Amino acid sequence: MSSGSTALHTALVRFGEDRSWKRFESPVETITVTELADVVPALRRAEEASAAGQWVVGLLSYDAGPAFDPAVDSQRDPAVPLLAFGIFDSPTSTDGPIDGPFEISEWTPDQDEVTYSANITKIRELIRAGETYQVNYTVRRHATFWGSAEGLFASLARAQMADYDGFLHLGTHALCSPSPELFFTRDGDTYTSKPMKGTRPRHHNADTDREIAEALRSSPKDRAENVMIVDMVRNDLGRIATPGTVHVPHLLTVEHYPTVHTMTSTVVAEANASLVESLKALYPVASITGAPKYRTTEIIAELEATPRGAYCGSIFTLSPTGRWEFNVVIRSVWLDLEAGTGTYGVGGGIVWDSEPHDEWRETEHKSRVLARAGRPLQLLETMAWTPDGGVSLRQRHINRLLRAGDHFGIAVDMDAVMHLLNSVRSDTPVMLRLLVDAAGVPTLQVRALPRSSDEIQTLPIDSVPVDSYDEFLVHKTTTRTRYDDARDRFPDDSDVILWNQRGELTETTISNLVLDLDGNLVTPDHRSGLLAGTLREELLDRGQVTERVLTLDDLSRADRVFTINSVRGWDEVEVASTKPG
Repeated sequence: MSSGSTALHTALVRFGEDRSWKRFESPVETITVTELADVVPALRRAEEASAAGQWVVGLLSYDAGPAFDPAVDSQRDPAVPLLAFGIFDSPTSTDGPIDGPFEISEWTPDQDEVTYSANITKIRELIRAGETYQVNYTVRRHATFWGSAEGLFASLARAQMADYDGFLHLGTHALCSPSPELFFTRDGDTYTSKPMKGTRPRHHNADTDREIAEALRSSPKDRAENVMIVDMVRNDLGRIATPGTVHVPHLLTVEHYPTVHTMTSTVVAEANASLVESLKALYPVASITGAPKYRTTEIIAELEATPRGAYCGSIFTLSPTGRWEFNVVIRSVWLDLEAGTGTYGVGGGIVWDSEPHDEWRETEHKSRVLARAGRPLQLLETMAWTPDGGVSLRQRHINRLLRAGDHFGIAVDMDAVMHLLNSVRSDTPVMLRLLVDAAGVPTLQVRALPRSSDEIQTLPIDSVPVDSYDEFLVHKTTTRTRYDDARDRFPDDSDVILWNQRGELTETTISNLVLDLDGNLVTPDHRSGLLAGTLREELLDRGQVTERVLTLDDLSRADRVFTINSVRGWDEVEVASTKPG
């Protein structure tokens, strides 16, 4: 045991029913464990401190599993302590995380879909051979990072809106864990665990979103995954529980988060066990290993490219009242502050009927929270203004702005917005660029109105599909990565036509599309994943255009193709090729 470079300096937690933040600073004692043999003695010291009226807050890494049972297998990341905690007299404040400046690059997976799929196939072969029933297989995403670790955590916590938030500053490293999953609590003699298994992406269309949630609720595959883990948790708790007290008050409950729906169950038991006895029975967490636990940890160690480290471990608090709370470190970022890097682990339960592509897509859906937290988010509206008429389609722009604010949890200061719009003065038509920051405060930029070209522009079709579930396609913000990437692939073209993963037309990088098909003006269906422009809405309400799902093939049979937006109006365009790229 030591108090080395990864000793705990600061902790910030918000767990469970008590939604107040607790900040811990200036520990009276810190313990950092790097050897398996020291894990159990250190935890005994932690429990002693809690019993003596002190708080204990820390990290138990996934790699510490063999300390509780040598049958558990794991790789080892030497940069991550097996166990690190601080002992505190009391929280120093109940203030939430402090926003600070940070920069983070795009996240890059450590393996491509081909490699990932090959490993899923290996797991299915092991299932067929009877060596395992479910494997929680995970991968990593990496980014470069600079700035405030707590600022990143604050952004992640807002984006995830989870129940088991924890931030640890460990000297040269930091852990940002806005986790949605409870490993277990102990309150008196009552143990509660909420394993999570089964995930679906959120959708921007409310009806489709409800259908997706119901599909998760009724999915035989996801229900079987969840029940399998529930049985493991019941068995684990049964090792310490008073006989007859293990029960499941809530089975297969669908919870809703900003980017995903997920399925949880609740397992409760009564037990009078020490901290070490409890972890020997329960660790590592059932939901992030699989069944049977011991053989499956061997498979994980064999197949995963890198050690898990903090990922799939637990941030925990031991209170002076004897209440213990442990989260599961998922949807979390581990920062190496000296190297300037961030690592995000993501995965899912693999069973016999898992399809590799679907599982790969699930890792993408679970990573969507990173886009929300990656940079300061601002709502955006661009509007045409004339001296005679003011803002064109003003109420439609305001309605769209408010919808985006509701979606991202931003309370827009509408009095300030209206004051800015009413204060515009110009002798000529101009373009207004309205920005609203995370605090709801608007700013307005006045620019020259873009001039339409007298020539018909020829537009390429992007070579990469967009994701129809992407919230940044549906709500207008300063996060325009998908549009910028498309423009970067075609730097010599004025605009690019976009399409989604199902081969459906969506929009261009700056406009909506309208196709003349047999004399009918048709625009792509909003459920395909696009920004519903205000001019598009106006034309639909007037009955001048209709919407339906359009495919790339419709481009080749269209008599004419138009781009439309409220600033530029209508422009006829030609298509360079009816094939992507």
